[in-house]
Amino acid sequence: MKKAIFVLICLFVFPFTVNASDYEITNYDVKIKVNENNTFNIKEVITANFNVPKHGIKRSLPMRNEINREDGTKETNYAKISNIDVDATFEVYNENNQKIIQIGDADKTVTGMHTYTISYDYALGKDHTTAYDEFYYNLIGTKWDTSISNVTFEITMPKKFDETKLGFSTGKAGTVGTDNIYYTVNDKVITGAYYDTLNAYEGINIRLELPEGYFTPEGNTFNIINIICIILPIIFLLISIFLWHKFGRDEEVIETVEFYPPEGFNSLELGFLYKGKADNFDVVSLLIYLANKGYIKITEIEEKVLFVKTKSFKITKVKEYDGNNPEEKAFLNGLFTPKISLFEQNNVPTSEVTLSDLQDNFYLTVNKILQSVNTKENKNKIFEKSASNKRIFIILMLIATFCLITIPPYLEYGEQGTLIPALIFPGFGFTIMFYMLFSESNNIYVNGKPRRSSILTKIFGIFWGVLFGGIPFIIFVLPSLLINYIYLIIYIIGVITILGMIMCLKYLPKRTKYGNEMLGKIKGFKNFLETAEKEKLETLVMEKPTYFYDILPYTYVLGISDKWIKQFENITLEPPTWYYGNAAFSYATFSTFMNDTMSSAASAMTSSPSSSSGGGGSSGGGSGGGGGSSW
Repeated sequence: MKKAIFVLICLFVFPFTVNASDYEITNYDVKIKVNENNTFNIKEVITANFNVPKHGIKRSLPMRNEINREDGTKETNYAKISNIDVDATFEVYNENNQKIIQIGDADKTVTGMHTYTISYDYALGKDHTTAYDEFYYNLIGTKWDTSISNVTFEITMPKKFDETKLGFSTGKAGTVGTDNIYYTVNDKVITGAYYDTLNAYEGINIRLELPEGYFTPEGNTFNIINIICIILPIIFLLISIFLWHKFGRDEEVIETVEFYPPEGFNSLELGFLYKGKADNFDVVSLLIYLANKGYIKITEIEEKVLFVKTKSFKITKVKEYDGNNPEEKAFLNGLFTPKISLFEQNNVPTSEVTLSDLQDNFYLTVNKILQSVNTKENKNKIFEKSASNKRIFIILMLIATFCLITIPPYLEYGEQGTLIPALIFPGFGFTIMFYMLFSESNNIYVNGKPRRSSILTKIFGIFWGVLFGGIPFIIFVLPSLLINYIYLIIYIIGVITILGMIMCLKYLPKRTKYGNEMLGKIKGFKNFLETAEKEKLETLVMEKPTYFYDILPYTYVLGISDKWIKQFENITLEPPTWYYGNAAFSYATFSTFMNDTMSSAASAMTSSPSSSSGGGGSSGGGSGGGGGSSW
């Protein structure tokens, strides 16, 4: 009886104001059942008066709450919203860290009075305060864009509490206190009403300080989807380890002492046999290889760029290619293929080129040669075919794992319409970063040494990963993971399994018996070049005066050219027949020239034309509430 009288007072005594906007809310009743685990079962009955045709209302519920207390303390919590139900047509989506409930039919409009009943569960989990627990909630959020009158509420607490710790605030966000709230407490139930009209963007907040331990939050619990998202990546990792163990482990490489490279292979082919894939610099090494074979000569010159003279070189054809290696022939022909002139209809064959002639031109030859060498047939000679095929399977498992750890939390908490960029940007950003960090070859050169340049590549890879992977991850994915720590745990486990699969993928190709034998010879050859004693080198030079120059192109593809050249610092060498300098031949001038030559040649020969394109609380300071609008 007492409750019925109270409701009549709320409905007939409290003033009722009319707003001339498109719509106003004439009645707003909130019922909250607070549970011991700090979850709330909420039911809202909202009566809206539409002055112009509208489809219905939108109710926004915050998933991320900025908590502000009167004592100045602040914190952020993340809510899980579930079991949403409306007694009308509705759809739900996420936007700006809010759960949007769009009520109404897109094909119909309504006018006049319409009442909507909305129910949902709102879970905050464990609170972050250690001195006390609290029920700090926005009964009416400060995000409504219209006036609200006749607000009533009923809050059922799970246990008794100290009434003196109860307080309300009304008004715009940040307002403290109120004189317009009428409420009663009966055992564990708080019943009340606001006997004024809330203007747009004004709200009602309740804060009840409770003893520490009042709530015993259960926290987030694992469901079948969570379990699948953990178990499947682990299974994928175990499968990848099995595939590596069976198809990827190489037999023990037996290094043999070698003074010369494997017979019959040029420097490009040796680079392919050693790394399993030829790169740009392996192709460029043919410049010295063919010069040493007598097909070309290299002369130091000065080139004038605008008003500045720079040291450079020109390449002169000595004779036509008469061998039977298609890549060597293509390299030599590509050197002396003239650029297409805008002023000449016919191109006259040339027998002399400079660096500027090769710039943005020779890359076509480099690409053609790489395609010829890095064929599947050639790779199958040094790697087991069955092992190579398993790489595709691991790649598919990698993609599946990434989707498993990203999509479920995003569908539950992420922004509507941004799932694709949430997958693409971190996916490609981190993939490229891992490739640059762990790839054995790269195409950036410093002083003719790809090994040094890998540091630059790794730095660029980290920069790329942060810019195109990390930042989109923080913007799109991380907020969804922070709302539910279970998803964060799943994501961490998934990343660990992904890294494990990447390592299995990196070491999966198993060398054939032939590939393993060649690798042993090349490693033995490389080891000799790095550690050879002066006496042995002098003996080899005595036996073959061109020994230093014969070996030189191979040292570039093995990444030890500086060490090799330094080995001959105190050994007398005859000048090569293919090199013409501006000064008398000496070890110092030749070593400097070679480093500059290979570095500038690699830059010019691989460059391509660039393209361009255009109660202690404050109103709105607690959890929940949110707001809404018409649509």
